[in-house]
Amino acid sequence: MKQIVYAILFLVIISCAPKISPYFEQNHYIRNYSIHIQNDSLQLYFKTPADISYVTDTKELKKRIRNSKIKLADPVLIYGTTNDPPYEYFVTVSENKLSNYSKELVVFDTLVENQTIRFIGNALEKNAKKTLEIDLKNCFKSLEVGPTYRKQIQTIFDVVQKYQLSNKFYTALQEISDFPSYDKQEDWSKLQMQLTFSSFLGKNKLYDTFLNQLESRFKPNDTVVKTIKEKTVYNAQAFDTILQEAKKHRVIMINENHFYPNHRKLVSDVLEKLKAIGYHYLALEALNTKQDSLLNVPNSYPTLETGFYTSEQNFSNLIRKAKALDFRFIAYENTDTNQDREVGQAENIYNKSFLIDPNAKVVVLAGIDHILEKPTSQGKEWMATVFKNKYQIDPLTISQTHLNAYRNQIDYNYGILNSNHFKNTRWNAVDYLVLNNNTKEPIESPFSAYEYQNNTKTDIQIALFLGNEIKNPYDYSKKIPYFTTIVTSGKKLEVPVDLSKATYLLAFDKNGNLLDKQIIPARD
Repeated sequence: MKQIVYAILFLVIISCAPKISPYFEQNHYIRNYSIHIQNDSLQLYFKTPADISYVTDTKELKKRIRNSKIKLADPVLIYGTTNDPPYEYFVTVSENKLSNYSKELVVFDTLVENQTIRFIGNALEKNAKKTLEIDLKNCFKSLEVGPTYRKQIQTIFDVVQKYQLSNKFYTALQEISDFPSYDKQEDWSKLQMQLTFSSFLGKNKLYDTFLNQLESRFKPNDTVVKTIKEKTVYNAQAFDTILQEAKKHRVIMINENHFYPNHRKLVSDVLEKLKAIGYHYLALEALNTKQDSLLNVPNSYPTLETGFYTSEQNFSNLIRKAKALDFRFIAYENTDTNQDREVGQAENIYNKSFLIDPNAKVVVLAGIDHILEKPTSQGKEWMATVFKNKYQIDPLTISQTHLNAYRNQIDYNYGILNSNHFKNTRWNAVDYLVLNNNTKEPIESPFSAYEYQNNTKTDIQIALFLGNEIKNPYDYSKKIPYFTTIVTSGKKLEVPVDLSKATYLLAFDKNGNLLDKQIIPARD
């Protein structure tokens, strides 16, 4: 009798024990901007958001299964959870085709060779369900099973990394454009990089095409347009507004969208006048760590190691101009992963200027929302908010991004208006709003027009380098061209050349092959 009881108890325990797939320990979790999950034994692959944490220990997984409110019918292959928003999900694999899970759960499944692969999501709070549905659907859509499953994990950012220290922007753009994308998130990442590298190539049709993709759905608000028309001042008056306000402050923070290189032109255009009223530090978010120290050395100049976005010609020319005006550079990006990014940025700006120089006046060029002076509705404090509150220094904040989509509403290079003309709380979090419509590339002193013709049968990238920055015949590979663009086959183009010094002109095809190299000598 006792033996029968023990047998029954054993069967009960076995039936209640968490079921774990025999393939669980063969999962591979590869973090590469997203998390890529592979199981070679099952020939299975799918991709998940990077903020999901995965259980990889069998004992821990058993504990999670026991503690979960979900009664799982099949062996668990994968378990992941995230806190923002809070949810958990399981992936099971079995021959069981039936799905009797509660409608409160999010379930996706597919049948592959008599095996049912099922994604089961459980929102741990009510407001998490919508995000869970989106995330789990995207994970499920990325699922690949069978001999052709994705074995090599490479993303668009691996291509970007490959060209991190290259000035062959056209080659990088071609490789990025040829890179496959598998879902909407990868499409978006790809478009961002296409915009970035095409923007590095000055005015060109490819950039216009990608920009149109980005902006095609935008529809202007009539009330906003009316306010812009009535309240904006332009060009010389815009500069005067900036300078008059800058006199009242010790810090001026201007933002940029990295996809719009003309945003750097505004800073360049006001820099000399800001120097005249006492500004002598230039803090750049885009500078790599310690690159400020190198730029602050006499006779230095920007190189490909200075930063990623600083390789764009308007940015590098801004740095060259600041050097000529004797500005001191500040690299302020926060590289401490244990510290809030905004706090670290604010501290770096202060510590490298006001802490050591009480009379400092600082120009800051930051990315999009870092210059917001007020917390968001969710309570997030951006760099300018932290800086203002912590150091009691009120910055003059000028946004080029808030009204960027409306820039074509003006017929001038620049327009500016006070943010208090709008009720939008995000727009009111800065002092002034600029519409930057300056996409012109005039050839101005000290440059003269030099005619170049593309006699090849293919479109090419031409790149012009300042002779004083080239130390040997092959040194150009480490340098940033002061001018570069795409020249279509058979076309002529006037390019800017400073005839007071030697200029190196190089041409590359889309594969990065050097097709032409000229040294344009200085003229007496």
